[in-house]
Amino acid sequence: MFELRKKFNRLKIKLGYRLRLSKAIGMPKFITIDPTNHCDLKCPLCPTGVGDKSVEYGLLKLDQFKEIIDGISKWAQTLSIYSWGEATLNKSFIDMIRYSSQNPHKIRSTTCLNLNHITDEQIKGLITSNLDILTISIDGITQEVYEKYRVGGDLETVFNNLKKLIAAKKLYKSKTRIQWAFIVFKHNEHQVEEAKVMAKGFGIPIEIKEAMPDIKGVLQGSIEAMIDTHGEWLPDNPKYNPYDMKNKKRKSEFKYNSGTRKKPVEFCKRPWQQTFINWNGDVFPCGCVHTEEQHRMGNVFQEDFKDIWNGEKYVAARKELLDQPNSLKTICHTCKENGFFATM
Repeated sequence: MFELRKKFNRLKIKLGYRLRLSKAIGMPKFITIDPTNHCDLKCPLCPTGVGDKSVEYGLLKLDQFKEIIDGISKWAQTLSIYSWGEATLNKSFIDMIRYSSQNPHKIRSTTCLNLNHITDEQIKGLITSNLDILTISIDGITQEVYEKYRVGGDLETVFNNLKKLIAAKKLYKSKTRIQWAFIVFKHNEHQVEEAKVMAKGFGIPIEIKEAMPDIKGVLQGSIEAMIDTHGEWLPDNPKYNPYDMKNKKRKSEFKYNSGTRKKPVEFCKRPWQQTFINWNGDVFPCGCVHTEEQHRMGNVFQEDFKDIWNGEKYVAARKELLDQPNSLKTICHTCKENGFFATM
């Protein structure tokens, strides 16, 4: 019953953007809930890492999380329980995974961690929580390279905790997929191939990810300004760099990971199929922005999500991507103007 309902919702989502409807007829199938924006590292290109003063820091309470899940689980397909912080710093984090994954509506759950301060109890909890995908962020295979971006991190601790996770998975016969995410920068691009070999040795897949220096600044400014300010972080090898450094724009074709993205500038479907919920209940169209009042769609603790989903701001965002007349300016307008996405 629940699976049929979710399948029908997916069809409504697709129909909504194909018919160019600014008022959605389907509900989002991809949900991100941030359990906390506190972090134990100081990554220099992350708003949290640099101590963004415009951000209110805090922890999502378990009862609040349950309230959100109870409201979205009838149509949500995949739930990401992480975003701008280290999720394990929220002591209710494991219970959140258990509640969502064991919910009668069976939401697929994912999270991403740096593993610097995870406890043995949390390792066991993660592996036995029915979590579907656990991604570990490791951007280097030596301490010197790793800590250039993951400032405050200890690579030996991370690898030891990764080994414990893999052992626990075998011990408890867990189906959780453990995978390694490696963001490629100029300072670590020479270690990509060695990292692939190490991942194979651990028996886990590795995802090679493109760097996005100062994403907040890019969306509020321009790709050209980002390259001028943070270009030293971008890889020299064009294989790993999605930007045309000479002309200061996105490449028209960029091959990465397992395939070729032939049109990096393409129609964005996010306002029809996904949403981001901050630890304090604020709703944003995606995780690219998470604090700015002008981009906030509403708050799930103050109003029904369905009212937010087809409220004035969400409708305005969809109109901007559909290139329809609209008086409001949302983050979708800025993103489109800076060349990240095209209109339909």
